[in-house]
Amino acid sequence: MPRVAPIVRSTRYEHAINALVAKRAEISGAIRFNGANLVHQLHHIDAVLLILGYKGDLAQITPLRRHATRFRKGELYRLILKCEAEGSKANKETAQRIVQMKGWEPSLVERIRQCVNTAKVRRRRKAKAVGHDSRPQE
Repeated sequence: MPRVAPIVRSTRYEHAINALVAKRAEISGAIRFNGANLVHQLHHIDAVLLILGYKGDLAQITPLRRHATRFRKGELYRLILKCEAEGSKANKETAQRIVQMKGWEPSLVERIRQCVNTAKVRRRRKAKAVGHDSRPQE
């Protein structure tokens, strides 16, 4: 987990303070980005941090924004290859097929199209760096 606050911590309860700082970032992110009603928990964590000797400014701990992962490792590219084998040519068409296969809402097509495009670009760059060309020569 990336460090979310500057290192101004006591050495006595370092592990507990690190865990509480991470939890505070997670909860403040849930409050800020998801509108969760967890303010009372944030106050409790702040109190425990002060008890344990946290010397930093609690306002400097940045809220953590979590995003949902839609695909497991390698799953997106396998789906792309499957859709292309079925005759899908455009990224939007591939995204529509993936959304349909997964049973998701059609409103996700644009986000999935962006994911498809990014996955193809990354695969192309990776193949080029290794020395393989992913496109057939004409």
